[in-house]
Amino acid sequence: MIRRFVAIALAFLFIQTGIGQQLRYATDSLSFIELRKVALEEGDTSTASCARFHRFIWFEESSETAQKLNHKLYADLSEIPVRSVSELKDIFTSDFNDWSAEWQSQFTAEDSSPLDFSFNLTWSEENVIGVLYQTASTICIYESLDGYYGGAHPNGATRYRVFSLPEATQVEKWTELFEDKDTQAILKLAEERFRSEKGLSSKVSLNEAGYWFNNNRFHLTDNFGFDADGLFFLFNPYEIASYAEGPIFISIPYNKLRKYLKKPL
Repeated sequence: MIRRFVAIALAFLFIQTGIGQQLRYATDSLSFIELRKVALEEGDTSTASCARFHRFIWFEESSETAQKLNHKLYADLSEIPVRSVSELKDIFTSDFNDWSAEWQSQFTAEDSSPLDFSFNLTWSEENVIGVLYQTASTICIYESLDGYYGGAHPNGATRYRVFSLPEATQVEKWTELFEDKDTQAILKLAEERFRSEKGLSSKVSLNEAGYWFNNNRFHLTDNFGFDADGLFFLFNPYEIASYAEGPIFISIPYNKLRKYLKKPL
C-alpha cells in the first residue's frame, strides 16, 4: 500500500464584491489524497486513490455579524462553534481520515480474490464555499459539492444561502422575500421564463415534456440566490429532471421583480 497525505494552504486573500459597505473575508484551501495499489482480475495492478479538495471562506472581522456567519456556515461540522481557520482545518482533516477509512474498507474482502475494476475504485470530492454577491443589506453564499464514488458518472450539487445583514439571519424560503399576496405573481413570472427557455408553450404539460413536478404543477425551489442581475433558483440534477438535463436555473431580473420585493436585496 502507498499512503500519502498532501495539505495545501493558500495565502489569505481579502476580497470585496458587490456595492456599498462590504464584509471582508479570506479564501483558503486544503487538499488530501491517499493512494493504494490494487490487484485486478486481469492479473494487472493499478493505483486507486481517495482524494478531497476544500476551498472555503472565513469572515475575518471580529464583528458579531462575521462570527455568526462563520458559525452558520460550518455548524454541521462541529457541535461547538468553529473559532478559527486552524480549527476548521483540523475538522476537515479528521473528517477526511474517517472518509478514507471507509474507502479503505472496500478493499477488505472475505477472500483474497483480485478486485473487479469495472467500476472505478477511486473516490474524489471537491467542496467549494464562496461568496457569490453581497450588498449592504444581504449576502449570497454558495456551497458546491462534486464527487465521484465509482459508478456510471460523477454526482454534484450546489446550494445557495441568502443572509440578511447585519443580523446574519438566513432567508430560508423564497416566499419570505415577498408579501403572501405576491407569491403567485412570482410563480407565474418564473414559469413563463422556464417555459420560454425550454421552448415549451403554455399549453404543454410539464410532466409530459419530461419534467418531474408534483401533480404536474410548476413550483419553485428554496435553493435560491441573487446577483447583480436578479433573483435566481437552482434545481440540481435529479430534482425535477434526469441527470442528463443537468442543473436547471430560473432567473428573474430585477426590472420584473423589484416592485414585489418586501425590501431591496
